[in-house]
Amino acid sequence: MERVIKLLLIIASLMTVELSLTESKVNDLKKKSKVMSYHQPLYGNICEVEDRRPKVHCYCDSRAPRSAAWADCWVFSPGLSEDDPLWSSFSSQPLIQHLIFNVRSDDALTFVPAKALVRLDTLKHLTIQFATLKTIPPFAFTNSSSLKQMNLKSNRITNLEMNSFSRLMMLSNLSLEDNQISELKRGVFFELPNLHLLYLTNNNLSLIHEGCFKHLNNLVELKLDSNYISVVTREMFEGLENLARLDLKNNKLTMIGNLAFSELWGLKELALDNNAIEYISERSFGGLTQLKKLTLSGNKLTAFYEDIIEDIRSLLILDLSDNLLETMSYETVRSVVESDQLPSTAIYLDGNPFTCDCRLSWVYALRNKTSGALRQALDRITCVLDPTLGNQINQQSDPDPQTEHKIFDSYEYYEDKDDREVLYDEPKKVITESNAEKLMNIPLEALPCPKELQSLEESNHPVQNEIRLKAFSKGPAWRLDCTVSVVMLALLLVYS
Repeated sequence: MERVIKLLLIIASLMTVELSLTESKVNDLKKKSKVMSYHQPLYGNICEVEDRRPKVHCYCDSRAPRSAAWADCWVFSPGLSEDDPLWSSFSSQPLIQHLIFNVRSDDALTFVPAKALVRLDTLKHLTIQFATLKTIPPFAFTNSSSLKQMNLKSNRITNLEMNSFSRLMMLSNLSLEDNQISELKRGVFFELPNLHLLYLTNNNLSLIHEGCFKHLNNLVELKLDSNYISVVTREMFEGLENLARLDLKNNKLTMIGNLAFSELWGLKELALDNNAIEYISERSFGGLTQLKKLTLSGNKLTAFYEDIIEDIRSLLILDLSDNLLETMSYETVRSVVESDQLPSTAIYLDGNPFTCDCRLSWVYALRNKTSGALRQALDRITCVLDPTLGNQINQQSDPDPQTEHKIFDSYEYYEDKDDREVLYDEPKKVITESNAEKLMNIPLEALPCPKELQSLEESNHPVQNEIRLKAFSKGPAWRLDCTVSVVMLALLLVYS
């Protein structure tokens, strides 16, 4: 009996040990399971990250594997490396077409996530914003052969290396706005046969190397506004024969030299507003035979002569508002207002310190023969009264009260009868001098003539009202009367 009891005790001890070992194994398995469940999202489905500790969270239009077409990924904290295992999880969604990286912390993303992009064979739209990329290395996006649109706005980019954007055969839109790029070197843009839009607005650009756009033969729109560009030369725009729109607003230009834009044979819109331009060579716009809109508002021009736009036969919109012009002759704007597309033409001259005298008499005649945007633009012209003559001028009300409403939101021109294009927004208004008066408020017969013009009148014995009123013939082409042509020519000689 004693032996039986001992045997039972031995069996019980063995069972206790076995149970302890089993329980220990179960606990170990549970721990391993927890560890695996924590790491699984990093190597699994990028659209199904449940743990909140990973540095990147992607919200997709579908969580099922291989089904998402859109992903918005948020980068919350620094510490990511180019070789982080996280990037491999993008292979779980190879059909993503729209991918956005929003960086929410400084230095959380300091490189182009090429290891993620290479796994997305159908990617068409890529946005990276608020990162700290600094430099775009050569061939950074080369493996993204399906990309059509790339937005790299606001990433503190300072340096673009040779071949930064290269061999992207499908890329059509590239935005590098709101960065800190100061220089564009040759070879940055290479083998981009379908690139149509390139935006470099609001950078620190001051140096553009000759030929840096040489390989962008199909570019249609180039935005270089809000930079520090002080010089433009024809060599800068080599290769851009198909460019239709060039925006150079808000730069540091002080003059435009001869043939500066002659490489841009197909250019239709040129914006040079809000620079510090004081001088324009007579052949500055030579070669721009297709130009339809030229805007030069907000500069420091004191003179604008007819030779400057004489060769631009297709020009429909000319904006010279908010400069320092003291007078303007009809001969200067003849090519615009005598266009066969007159309903689409407009000349903006408001905001200049014009002198109120008979040299502006052509404005009255033109206003009476036109309507629409051109008439409204002429109604806005102001001039500065001679203090000694101010009391002699009987002011009258605006002949067309509706012009006070100024109802137009944008400039327009027509390629043909069925093809209308909307151009840039209307220029900003400025407050003129306290003694300025709307030209149309002054009766035509009350406009004084400069002494030089009066001397010329006396020598030729014309009637003064004849000079003022015969600004145009009665024919449809609105040709100037020969008397006025002689007067205007004399004025140009006197004031040049």
